[in-house]
Amino acid sequence: MITELFTSGSLRQYRRRHKNIDIKAIKNWARQILQGLNCLHSQKPPILHRDLKCDNIFVNGYRKIKIGDLGLAIIMQKPTAQSVIGTLEFIAPELYKEEYNELVNIYSFGMCIL
Repeated sequence: MITELFTSGSLRQYRRRHKNIDIKAIKNWARQILQGLNCLHSQKPPILHRDLKCDNIFVNGYRKIKIGDLGLAIIMQKPTAQSVIGTLEFIAPELYKEEYNELVNIYSFGMCIL
């Protein structure tokens, strides 16, 4: 298997190394993350990442973003999923009700941007 090299590491690592990040770069990254989520959610059936966090968003040497670590992802066979899984700080409240859809990834995205 061949994978892309992300020399800047995860978004969390990048933020630790670079304290002052241009707002233009943050907006660009936000757009790229949403495009990646749109790609996952547009699949038939949709794919839920379920563990989107700054450690699972990677930055390459050209400051391009990729979503990685799909180990907890599921393919939505039903309209809602039913297991609580993910990283506590980034999981949407509806996961605790154990009936959720792809919007949980959008909540996690918002937590990453904060």
